[in-house]
Amino acid sequence: MDGTQLLVVDSLQGLVRAAPVAPQALQPAATPPTVPAILARLAEWQADFVGGQSAATVRAVRADWSQYIAWCEGTGQAPLPASVEQLEAFLRNAIVRGRKRSTINRYLYTVGLVHAAAGLPNPVKDARWPVKWKKLIRELGARGGNQRTQAGELVATDIARIVAGLGTTPRDLRDAAMLQLASDTLLRESELVRVEVEHLAYNPTKDTWTVVVPFSKTNQAGEQEDFRHVDVDTRAAIQRWQDAAGITTGVLFRPIGGRVRAAVLEARARGLPDPVLPLGAQEVARIFRRRAVAAGLDHAFTISGHSARVGSANDLINNGYTTAQIQDAGNWKSAEMVQIYTRRSQAGANSMADMRRSQKAKAPTPDK
Repeated sequence: MDGTQLLVVDSLQGLVRAAPVAPQALQPAATPPTVPAILARLAEWQADFVGGQSAATVRAVRADWSQYIAWCEGTGQAPLPASVEQLEAFLRNAIVRGRKRSTINRYLYTVGLVHAAAGLPNPVKDARWPVKWKKLIRELGARGGNQRTQAGELVATDIARIVAGLGTTPRDLRDAAMLQLASDTLLRESELVRVEVEHLAYNPTKDTWTVVVPFSKTNQAGEQEDFRHVDVDTRAAIQRWQDAAGITTGVLFRPIGGRVRAAVLEARARGLPDPVLPLGAQEVARIFRRRAVAAGLDHAFTISGHSARVGSANDLINNGYTTAQIQDAGNWKSAEMVQIYTRRSQAGANSMADMRRSQKAKAPTPDK
């Protein structure tokens, strides 16, 4: 007999004195749900979800759900409820199309989320799902899909190099202030664009500046006090941008030129003043990448809106700060992401690196 066989099905079929499945497991539901009832439940959940989550989370879930809906439409299968086999087929299709592990994880989360909200059997919670998931992960690994794509780092020397090449135009002053503030505070791009003048504060006792982060990815309700350090040079750069743009209150980083946004057109149509709009989070990534290219950084095309955050985490680890301290500085929920971001830097500070340095120090000096 092949030792790799589990024989679960065989053993159930071989029962003589006991039934393989208990009768109560085969009973129909007392009150079968209706389609209108399920849709009404989802409508209520949807409104609650949108009201309680960030816009970025809502967009991500909507995009992932639309991928699942498109696949179901293309294959002629009802989206709700999905069987374990249906979920497996959907994710395998995504793997074949080259989707990475992070995307597959999001698809899995979203499909399970909507099933739970609808009150329908959730394939993710099925006892058969874990083994199928492991099989999918192995297939994904065989295609290289388990490798993480990490944003390129903008360490302090990179920031200094970029800023040194900028001029005194309003756009240059804005981008310099934004890069320096991102480096000091480890703010995510979505948090950076929400900084307001009123969030900056001076502490005369310590002669330091801080910025309060009222809302963040890990503090969406604004219940936690989150203060970040702002270097005096960074505060000076921010003031130069404020002076050039005439900003005294409100959102700090604003668009310059470009197309007129829909919110502005709507306000003008109603005879209202133009609203003050922040930069979009995606615009931060484009600005950082464009400035890195102009500065001639070798890794410029890997830069994202999180690159200053990743770079500062590596600056901290390389200067002897602990994972816990870095986690606190960047307001990470867990140490896992800090370790992921700084893995390359930590490779030079692990036990093997220490041993090799010790061996070289003890090695006899060759005779001259």
